[in-house]
Amino acid sequence: MGREQQLAEALVGLADSFADDIDPVVLADRLARNCVELTGVDAVGVLAVSSRGDLRTMAVTEERAAFLEFFQLQADEGPCLDAFREGHRIDVPDLEGSAERWPVTAPFAVRCGYRSLHALPLRVHRQSVGAVNLLLRRPGGLTALDVELAQALADVAAVALVSWRPEAPRATDISNRVQVALAAKATVDMAIGMLAETGGLTLEEARRALRRYAEHHHARLTDIAHGLVRRALRPDTVLAGLPDADRADLPPVPD
Repeated sequence: MGREQQLAEALVGLADSFADDIDPVVLADRLARNCVELTGVDAVGVLAVSSRGDLRTMAVTEERAAFLEFFQLQADEGPCLDAFREGHRIDVPDLEGSAERWPVTAPFAVRCGYRSLHALPLRVHRQSVGAVNLLLRRPGGLTALDVELAQALADVAAVALVSWRPEAPRATDISNRVQVALAAKATVDMAIGMLAETGGLTLEEARRALRRYAEHHHARLTDIAHGLVRRALRPDTVLAGLPDADRADLPPVPD
């Protein structure tokens, strides 16, 4: 099986939170195993935040990794905790040289046989809900591409994790979600039409303007569309609020 097919199957397996065999433990285990298989790390630990705000181990791929995860949680120190608390990736290409930052955890990780690691946040809408430890027995760490791949897997798993429900979805639940999606599409289409009329744009130019405005303001496309349709947001405000680089290829807004 090629790597592209492995990646596709991994993403499908992590995203399908409606599957009959899916529960949080299965999701965490799949994430850990997928990271090992696709990036070539030696071990992976997956941790999730409890209602008390502390991290708990959800999955590990080998016993020594389990010892390390338990140790850093008890010590309240380590790259995985920093990745969770700070909300960004922590790369440690040389654990032997990291004792100054993690005086307790780094030497213990080396004693466990690990020489480098990457700690990734599990995040949903920029909120950390856990962390993933990628552990290697060699120094240097992974390539940038492999780390980004692991982060993408973690992001998909995090969304599936918070979307999981203990009860199986009813047929009406799934149908209702489809109807909500169709209603959102209709709202977006109306907003695109409003922008096109206001700005003298083609529909494709208006669609591009709406998408760019939402991205620039870190907002959901449907939220901006609802604002336009409900008259809480003016079309000329959207067109004028685009960055200069994005407005350069659009016609000027008519007076």
